[in-house]
Amino acid sequence: MTTEWNEVLERLLSLQQLDSKISRLEADLQRAPGDLKSREAAVAAVDAKIKTLADRTKVLRAQILLRENELKSHTAKISKLKTQASEVRTNKEFVAFRSEIANSQGDVDRLEGEVLKILEVVEQADKKVAELEGERAHELEMVEKAKAEIHERLADQRAELEGLRKERPTRLEGVPKETLELYQRAHKARGGRAMSALEGAYCSACGEMQTRNDVYAVQNRTRHVLCKACNRLLYQP
Repeated sequence: MTTEWNEVLERLLSLQQLDSKISRLEADLQRAPGDLKSREAAVAAVDAKIKTLADRTKVLRAQILLRENELKSHTAKISKLKTQASEVRTNKEFVAFRSEIANSQGDVDRLEGEVLKILEVVEQADKKVAELEGERAHELEMVEKAKAEIHERLADQRAELEGLRKERPTRLEGVPKETLELYQRAHKARGGRAMSALEGAYCSACGEMQTRNDVYAVQNRTRHVLCKACNRLLYQP
């Protein structure tokens, strides 16, 4: 059986090599959308920052509008008070009007100061938004570049994968049905890795120690041997 099993083992190793390529390509194809999503997430993060600043400046501009309306009211009041003050006949009345005018002017000065401070904050926010818009444009450019690269890579990988899948049936020729079933079972259960190299007396995939007889059989290629723990077909490199 040594010669027969030796030939079967070589076929299985060839099959395993092909299946490893298939598994790698399938994993790459599944991972590709995630790579693009991470780029798109970067754009969404910038959009969120821009929206936060835009919402903030909207509130600030509303506050400016309120103060400007108050300013108009106080300015109109001052103008009216000055007109009335010019018509008074006693010093006492004049002093009273002057005091009220001073109070209103104080309100005007306070409101103008508040408007200026709010405008500074708005200008800083607008500047930051402009910076973020530039960052967003860069991220969008990277998204488009990633899309092009991913689509090109996927096309190549799909073509390679299709070729490997077509080639696979030829690798099954000459493998006994029972052995092939063992291989396919392990292939499905172990994520595409149906075979494991023997390292000393241990399975390199799971680390399980093998019996002396099984180690001897693997080393001399006298029969097929399954790892007692992971059920992979063992071979000696």
